[in-house]
Amino acid sequence: MSIKADTSAGLGEAEAARLLGEYGPNELPRSRPPTLVARVARQLADPLSILLLIAGLVTLLVLAEIPEGIAILTILVVNVVIGAGQEAKADQAVRALGTLSAPMAKVRRDGVTRRVPAVEVVPGDVIEVAAGDRVPADARVLEAGAVGVDEAMLTGESRSAGKRVGGVGGVEVALGDRDGELFSGTLVVRGTATALVERTGAATEMGRIAGALEGRQHKGPLEADLAQASRRIGLLALIAGVIMVLLGLTRVSRGEAALLDIVLAGVALAIAAVPESLATAVTTALALGSQRMARLGVIVRRLSAIEALGATTVIASDKTGTLTTGRLAVVDQVTIAGADVWRAALRCNDARDGLGDAVDVALRAAAERNGARLSHGERRLKSRPFDAETRSMAVVTEGPLPTEGPLLTVKGAPEAVLVRCVPGEQTDRLMNAVTELACQGLRVLALAEGDSDDLDAGGLRPLGLLGLRDEIRPSALRAVGDCRAAGIRVMMVTGDHGDTARAVAEEVGIDSAAVVTGASLEGRGAEDRAARLRGASVLARVDPATKLDLVRALQEGGEVVTMTGDGVNDAPALRHADVGVAMAGEEGTDVAREAAAVVVTNGELGTIVTGVREGRRLHHNVTSMIGYLLTGNLAEILLVLVGLLLWPDLIIPLLPVHLLWINLVLDGIPAIALGVDRPAGDPLALRPRRDGLLSGAVLRRVALRSLVVGLLVIAAVEAARRMGWSDEQVRTQAVLTLVLARLTLAYVVRARQWTFERGWWHGRTITIAVAATALLQVLVTLVPFLGAPLALVPLPATGWALALGTAVLTPLLCDLARWPAVNGADARPGDEYGRPRTGTG
Repeated sequence: MSIKADTSAGLGEAEAARLLGEYGPNELPRSRPPTLVARVARQLADPLSILLLIAGLVTLLVLAEIPEGIAILTILVVNVVIGAGQEAKADQAVRALGTLSAPMAKVRRDGVTRRVPAVEVVPGDVIEVAAGDRVPADARVLEAGAVGVDEAMLTGESRSAGKRVGGVGGVEVALGDRDGELFSGTLVVRGTATALVERTGAATEMGRIAGALEGRQHKGPLEADLAQASRRIGLLALIAGVIMVLLGLTRVSRGEAALLDIVLAGVALAIAAVPESLATAVTTALALGSQRMARLGVIVRRLSAIEALGATTVIASDKTGTLTTGRLAVVDQVTIAGADVWRAALRCNDARDGLGDAVDVALRAAAERNGARLSHGERRLKSRPFDAETRSMAVVTEGPLPTEGPLLTVKGAPEAVLVRCVPGEQTDRLMNAVTELACQGLRVLALAEGDSDDLDAGGLRPLGLLGLRDEIRPSALRAVGDCRAAGIRVMMVTGDHGDTARAVAEEVGIDSAAVVTGASLEGRGAEDRAARLRGASVLARVDPATKLDLVRALQEGGEVVTMTGDGVNDAPALRHADVGVAMAGEEGTDVAREAAAVVVTNGELGTIVTGVREGRRLHHNVTSMIGYLLTGNLAEILLVLVGLLLWPDLIIPLLPVHLLWINLVLDGIPAIALGVDRPAGDPLALRPRRDGLLSGAVLRRVALRSLVVGLLVIAAVEAARRMGWSDEQVRTQAVLTLVLARLTLAYVVRARQWTFERGWWHGRTITIAVAATALLQVLVTLVPFLGAPLALVPLPATGWALALGTAVLTPLLCDLARWPAVNGADARPGDEYGRPRTGTG
């Protein structure tokens, strides 16, 4: 936008009013949040919710099973409430941006400087800012008095950005390189500036970020897998019901059964295919998992993000605050013998009590660690703060003794300071050392002093060089190594310079060979750009749009992406990643926290890896849970369909009340226990499959196990029939045998290789759940008045022996069936959930 205005007098009030009408208020656009009805409707549109709704209504209205129908609908209501509540939290991200806007601004109007509400600032206004002010709009610098601005929320750089008149600007230049522009929402930390407003509201860089936060979030792996599972289960339910009715019609035509009985049997079978306990078990597992993770410092805002953390294949880690502490520190130095460089660093310093420019804070901390102290009574006579033009700071001080004359101390860029020093061996030595320090990705400062009261004096004595860099977090190297061992690729994404990023990457163990800068991506085609983003290990000097492009490129490549960040510039990528991870406390911004699905109480990558470990444990548990429920349901379907063909006098071996008793009550307890289980070994070794929870291999395994259970139960029922038992006893035998066989399946599905492998007994939660469920079934089978509402009757000892024999055979036969998979070429030691993925760090 090209703006022309009288910069000395500013806009007139009439012109400002006209521009306000043309461009609108200087505020971020706010989309109208969806109504509660819309949120509920979106939750009900989920396939599993539709299945639960149909199952509940049919159970309540058609089968007249009122308690069971109410239970199913209650499950549905709970799931909808949780889903709608989590969605409402995510929509707060854009609203949080408003807290970073300046409420008031100083502008020139009709030649007078006045304070006006920031929302009334318009393009063409001349604004004035000073240290402590928040910039009200994007503006071009007209006058600069040693101004420095904290732009970390936009660029990710921990040091303040110096601004100058005539500096670089324009959207084609990376944000961190625009030293001629001020950006809305950033904080002035030193100096003063006058600037011409060029963009307001949605047109600002902050507004572009707000726009990127709009739209639906990327559906996480668990949500996508459960949606796929719901569709497949629904199709299975429909097919099973139709087959049941078609087979039954042949018997109706022969007069062997009533049409209503067959239709109700078909409906019951369709309900049997729906694992009503699945939604409750998954929600419970996620909720308990989130509580456990909160105790570990990982706060989950969206429950499905827990499992998505476990499925992560790429962690795109922010440098500042995650791999580093976000605080500058002196990490290297080259000093002249006999020179007191640390006392000079204290003299030429404006930081106090840990506050001030990041460089000054770091220098003061290093000087104090080295025991430096200024002489009592030493006072500053005059100073010139760091300026983008001179690239240095200068102070003149006077000692406490009358004989001590004025002392000039200068600190700044080596090329600006050393040129003012006396030529000689010492100065040359420092000049040669600059390149070596800079190649390490350090920010290099030179210090010199001279006996003069002239801030621009030459002939100074060189004191030394100090190299600064973000402090590396002690846990970063180990965390990156853990990720590599777990098959997770770690990328570093930063707004900092390429050399600095490469140096940090090398120190923490990330591949530093593939460094891609934002500038190198400009002008490339979409496919080439996406390929370079996917191939990078380090992304440097990138803007918010590039971070978002990275997330999308990785997702299009089939990766599950966890993105970390703490600034406003990270918010769009955090929102659209499979898992967005922000930081709590002062290290992170409200915008990042509102956009993220997970918040860590410290910014360490190691804490995020802890979340991945818990996520993988939960992914294993959810896989076990789904395998357990689907195997049992398929066994029920097989039993009912085979019984319809083999035992015409029974019509169906399992009544609707039996199916609902098993699915709603008995299934739920072991399923929830599987959800909170702690499998043996390190959960990081449990690498999730890329092809989802219901991949072809998983479905084959489920089908095989359901066939084992179904045939064993059919054999027990046939034995009962041959012994001449009544229909009620035969059906009770079918229920008891099916329940006990399914309970042993809980141990089968949780195992990595073999059911009774080493450490299987550590699953105390599973054992308690299995024992409690078995006790319930025993009671309703032995006690007549408890079994009567469920159409169950007591059995002779032979029936109990048959049921127990089936329970013992189930894990043995399931292990025998998976022998080829465990010992085949596709197997992987310690895990049957998928082949290993190698990751580059």
